[in-house]
Amino acid sequence: MNEDNSPSQLTRLSTAAAAGVLLWISRTLLGLLIGYPILLAIRASAMGAGPERDAVLFQPGSLLLLELLRLGAPWLASALRVALLLSLLSAVIELIPLAVALDLLWLPGRPLRERVENALRFFLRFLALGAIALLVQAALLLAASLLGAALKPALSSSDERLQNIAPLALIGLGLLACGWFGCVLDIARATLVRRGRRECGARAALAHALLCLRQRPFSVLIGAYPSVAGSALGYLSAAWLVTRLDPATHSSGVIALCFGGHQLAVLFAIAWRVRWLAAALDLSRSTR
Repeated sequence: MNEDNSPSQLTRLSTAAAAGVLLWISRTLLGLLIGYPILLAIRASAMGAGPERDAVLFQPGSLLLLELLRLGAPWLASALRVALLLSLLSAVIELIPLAVALDLLWLPGRPLRERVENALRFFLRFLALGAIALLVQAALLLAASLLGAALKPALSSSDERLQNIAPLALIGLGLLACGWFGCVLDIARATLVRRGRRECGARAALAHALLCLRQRPFSVLIGAYPSVAGSALGYLSAAWLVTRLDPATHSSGVIALCFGGHQLAVLFAIAWRVRWLAAALDLSRSTR
């Protein structure tokens, strides 16, 4: 495809909607898979075996929830270990829908079968980029922690408030740097999809993303944060809605509203994520 031939606005909207639905379906199914062991652990504790079932666990000041944590600790601990393992596997599997979504945003007219085949070909390179990102982000957080520990002797004679705030500020900067490298990672993934498997490897894609960071630092470092803010707004709005409702009631309407509010928040967050992925493709294309 010629990079100078940009798709129409209607095509962009339709492909963005398709990419968002794809990510929503995959994340919903994987989320249900992760939560299933915890559901089995709660059932094994028999706390929801009464006539009100699990509604008693959501009542204000309910002691049964504490009893569930106390008596069901062995089941819950095993379920959490399984859920963590499933979370890791889900994060790896989610790379395939992500590659398909990027391909949808880049080449709107390609058949679905070809998109899936390309996503499977990109899988190992996406996995390698993710491993590099985890190592870099761990190094950034470790550097922030070591710097905070090194500053403690220097700040021993200063104000106590400064001594408490400085380590937190350094960790915050470390998290911010991790977010910046996450932006670079998305641009590297977009570069892989845009150039194709035969033309670009994981190392070349990461080098191109770092070149994009050097040429357009503001666009790279700030571009993803509207997506983060939009996602936070969606989830906070869903949490506010749930606090205004009472999921412990037996009303099916209240339960449906809580579920619908949660799903709307997820869709809203995914829509902002898709917006950033499209921006990452544009940033990758504009870098020479």
